[in-house]
Parts: sequence; C-alpha cells; structure tokens
Amino acid sequence: MTTYEESVARVLEIPSPVIESVQSDDFNASFETDYRPLKAGVGERFRRTLALISCGHVSATALSMAAMTFTSILFGPGGIWLWDALICLVAVRLVYVLTRGPEPVLRRFLIRKTVGRVLVDETKITVGFLAVAFLLHWPITPTEIAAYVIANTALQLGLLGYSRSVLRFLAGRATHRSSVAACSRTAIIVGTGKQATAVADMLLDSPELDTHVLGFLDHRRTGLWRYRDIPLIGHPDRLTKIVNAGQVNAVLIAVETCDLPNARSILETAEEMGVNSYLLNEIYSPDVAVLRPEFLNGTPALVWRHVKENRFALFVKQAIDRLGALAGLVVMSPLILLTAIAVKLDSAGPVFFTQVRCGRNGRPFNLYKFRTMTVDAETRMSEVWPKNEMSGPVFKLKHDPRVTRLGRILRKFSIDELPQLVNVITGDMSLVGPRPPLPQEVLKFEPWQRRKLSVQPGLTCIWQVSGRNDVGFEDWMRMDLEYIDQWSLWLDARILARTIPTVFKGTGM
Repeated sequence: MTTYEESVARVLEIPSPVIESVQSDDFNASFETDYRPLKAGVGERFRRTLALISCGHVSATALSMAAMTFTSILFGPGGIWLWDALICLVAVRLVYVLTRGPEPVLRRFLIRKTVGRVLVDETKITVGFLAVAFLLHWPITPTEIAAYVIANTALQLGLLGYSRSVLRFLAGRATHRSSVAACSRTAIIVGTGKQATAVADMLLDSPELDTHVLGFLDHRRTGLWRYRDIPLIGHPDRLTKIVNAGQVNAVLIAVETCDLPNARSILETAEEMGVNSYLLNEIYSPDVAVLRPEFLNGTPALVWRHVKENRFALFVKQAIDRLGALAGLVVMSPLILLTAIAVKLDSAGPVFFTQVRCGRNGRPFNLYKFRTMTVDAETRMSEVWPKNEMSGPVFKLKHDPRVTRLGRILRKFSIDELPQLVNVITGDMSLVGPRPPLPQEVLKFEPWQRRKLSVQPGLTCIWQVSGRNDVGFEDWMRMDLEYIDQWSLWLDARILARTIPTVFKGTGM
C-alpha cells in the first residue's frame, strides 16, 4: 500500500517531497500500477504519433494529389499545369480545414471516421478547386473532372478503412499504464458517475484525442476507487495543488446535475490557473432532440434541436424545392390553364380555393388549391362531419357530397394540388414534407403529434405514398415523425419517385 502523495508523484513523474503539499490528513489512496518514467515511452509516442498522422488530413491531401497526378498523366497536358493544380489543391484543402468550423475539443489529429464525413469534405473541396480552375481558365475537361472525382473518392474511402483499422488497433493497445507515456496531454475528470465514466471510455477509446486521464476527482466518493485502471485521486478542492504539481491540460467536469452548483468553484480555479475546462453535464438527456452549443446574438446557449441540422443537405433541398417547383409550373402550365378553365365552367365560384394552414412551428400561411367543392362547402361542414371516415381531429370523406363532378377527377389524380407549387416557390412549403394541417386540427393535437410542425410542410410525404386514406390518424402522425427523424436527400428522392406512380393510379380521393 502506498500513500496518496507517493502515488500522485508516480503519475506526474516528480519527486515525492514536491507533492507533500497535496496530502490531506483525512485522505489516502493507492495506485496499484507502477508507472514507468515518461522518457521510456518516447519511442512509443513517436510511433503512435506517426500512425495517427498517417490517418489524418496530411494523408488525405497526399492521396488527393496522387489522384490529380494520375488524372493529369491519363488525360491532361501535365507539365506546369499539373504543378499549378497541385499547389492550388493543397491550398484549397488547407483553407477548408482551417475554416470548416470551431476546433473540436481535445482534437489533435483531424481523422475522419464516417463515409458521410468523407464524402461531404471531398465534395466541398472539389467544388472549391473547380471554382479556382474556372476563374484561372485552366484546360480541364468533364472527363478529367470525372476521373479525378472517381480516383480521389476511391483513395479517400480506402484511407477511411485504413484509419478505422489503425484507431481500433491503438485503442486495443491503450492501457492506463501505456497512455501515460504515449499521450502528449493529460486531463482530469471531475465526477465518478455514469457520465464521467462515459467520458473516460471515450478518451480511452479515441487515440486521436492523444489525451491521458490522470484520474478522477469527486465531491462525495472517498477511499479506494478506480475505473478501467483510472484511479480516484481526491476531492475537487485538491485541484489547485494537483495542477501545481505537474502537467494538466484539461479539466473535464462531468458531475451529476445535483453537483452543478459546486462546478462554479472548479471553473474559477481552472480559469485562474490557465487550464482549459469543459462542462459536460447532461442537464437534460433527450430521446429525439440533438443538443448543439450555439450563440444567441453573441450569448452562448445550449440548443436542443428536434430536426436534423445538415446545412449542406438543407441547402440542396431548398434549391431542389425552388427549381423543381419552378420547372413544374412551366411543364404543367398547359394542364394548369386547362384545369382553371374547366373549374370555371363546371360550377359557380372562384377557380382557386385559398385556405389558412399551419406551416413550420405553427406559422400560418395561405395554401392554394384548385376549387373542388361547392362554394357553400364550409357552411355545410356540420352536415357531413358525423360521416367522417378518418379518426382523430382531421376530416376525410370518400364520397363527400360537397365535391363537384370535376372536383372528384381533380382529387383522384391530385391535380387540385398543382397550385401549391407556388407555395413551394414562396418558401411556405417544400416538395417533400408532412402535409400542412388546419389551425383547428392543430389545437386538438396531442403534444407528441405537434412535432410534425417542426419541419417545413410538403406536397407529398410517406403518408401520401403509403395508403393515404386507408391509414389511421395516429399511424399518419407516426409516419410524419418517422420522416422527420430519418430525413435525408435520398429519402426525399425515394418519396418523390413513389409519388409519381401513386398519382397515376388515381388513389387521391
């Protein structure tokens, strides 16, 4: 059994007398591990660093240059143009890395771990490079662009597989003993609860963070305790003395919610001593929402977002919405004109029917449709409501007596919805999204059902291509929430592709 000051001295690799000031009369702890001097791990640290560098953006840049060289040799003129292109490519990649957003916490090596991240990064970098090439009038043909994109994507995905293997290998070798010498940074975790141990797991299983956990501090726990060979080294009051005794790069505060008031003194101590501190407390653990640190007009704020926040994908979606709706209006203009004439001749009343609907977050907007009912349809609602065939607060009646003869045909093939392309162009709606409800329907929604208003409403969604009126109201709502939770551009494309045959089948009534 060793005393507390001797144990900490071993961890920090400093003489025991220096640590005597850390000792408290009422606390002793022991570390059963005999830590080796840091200098014995110089070779291991060098090999580890070299392996991590080979997985990061340096290797990604080298592979992009190799793809560019291959393309130039295969198709391009080579020579001076190739050197210019390579220099430009390196510059674009460097600018992208430096401006891609806030620096990730404790991240030393920028290593991509997902296919999506690789594809997004490479797409943006390629677009930037092509923009420069266009401005400089470089002789690049579509064939060369395609060859470069294919070669670069293949190499980058190969690097992704290699990186995953290296990270798994390093994480498998990592132990508390070896990471003392192998890592260039050290951190202290405040707390010993579920979140604190999860932070420890994340650090031990993420070699690219290059961070060794010195130990845990806790407000309540005393005595001998350790997690995955990481020991408890005392009460948070000892933070000043521990930081003074050796290297501490970060203080990770992962206390329980009830201990949040005590976190202030830890933050003040870390700030006074110039050590970065990170508050990881989970005030609220959402089931659906995603927590994002953001700024409210310059004021730091934690935001729980209930929809996916992929700016690039959302930009593409908005562009497709506006351009697609505009193209739709142009292509369908003959049908729209003929329908307008037919509606006017079929029955008395206006050609278009305008109705207030609820958009994103309940914002009201005017939805446009071709009129398919008689002009007194609203006043006759009480007459037909007892015949409602849909559960919940919505009204659906297959053989509604208020619908005109032409209206039945327009509804059957969803032609009455064509004016809503104008709503898409104005930004009130999207091509794909949950159908916008009436305000009186929203008032009767259960809390979980109102979440369908968290995204832009659309012309078509999962409900429209999955049975429509044959689906109950609650299943309809669950389909809308499924769309929100699983949204992607690929999902939108699939829904649009399924909508076309659905329209031609005439199942819109």
